[in-house]
Amino acid sequence: MTVFGPLGFLSPWLLVALVALPILWLILRAIPPAPIRQRFPGVALLLGLQDDESVSDRTPWWLLLLRMLAVAAMIIGLAGPVLNPDKDGVAGDGPLLIVMDGTWAGAAGWSRQLEAIEIELRRASASGREVALLQLVTPEPAVFQAASTIITFLPGLEPAPWQPGEVDTLVNALPSGNFETIWFSDALDYPDRAPLLETLETRGSVRVVQAVSDVIALTPAAYVDGLVELTAVRAFPGVERGVTILAQGRDPAGNAATLASANAVFETGGTTAQTALNLPAELRARVTRFEVQGAKSAGSVTLVDDSLRRREIA
Repeated sequence: MTVFGPLGFLSPWLLVALVALPILWLILRAIPPAPIRQRFPGVALLLGLQDDESVSDRTPWWLLLLRMLAVAAMIIGLAGPVLNPDKDGVAGDGPLLIVMDGTWAGAAGWSRQLEAIEIELRRASASGREVALLQLVTPEPAVFQAASTIITFLPGLEPAPWQPGEVDTLVNALPSGNFETIWFSDALDYPDRAPLLETLETRGSVRVVQAVSDVIALTPAAYVDGLVELTAVRAFPGVERGVTILAQGRDPAGNAATLASANAVFETGGTTAQTALNLPAELRARVTRFEVQGAKSAGSVTLVDDSLRRREIA
């Protein structure tokens, strides 16, 4: 990225096209050759007629100026202007490793995370840095390559409904040599997270970008004393917050439907919220899953087994 005062450009080489504006000005204002005059006797019949509309023999200067400004604006726009660019974010050289957890906890903000990764890749591309991408839930060996190539892979990435594996597997997927690391975390801890971070710090500087949204999950439902007990957990203690848990299943006609709902409240500073549903045996047998309303992740859904159904005995 090239910075001019408060304005930076991701593709500054496109600004070279501004040099062609004077040439375009001369082309647009050029006057075509004068027509050859030939006498035609029938022209005498047109004498005395007046034309209500007049056409200029050349383009007005103000119209030429507007056209030049439009072309200049298009060139500057293609150069990728950035107002008040974050100079700390673009500093650095050498190889860059982008690490992402890619777990179910990041599903709610997955599109925002990919946008942030694309911004880092474009910054690296403007600086001519090679980049490698490592998704910890699918730790394939990371290879340094052009940032523009990795950008084409981003639409195909999806979060996985599990957590990263053992640290030995993750370390073996790291590229060789030293490099800078930007880690996009899903804000969930797991046993091998700290050892992996220590390994990355031995290879170079590490910057962690962590999600700020709270992660909510459901534990398996339990049938106790005629009630279906449901427990929701959240990653961080915070202010009091309520969530709605839906019981999804099939209606008597076999169509998917919401069979019941219950509200659970996280107390201030608490990470656990409990509620219960009193469902008739026939309705309880049609429930296939429970889910947190509005939470789109595998952790916010729990499937139902035979423990909630009325057992038939012969």
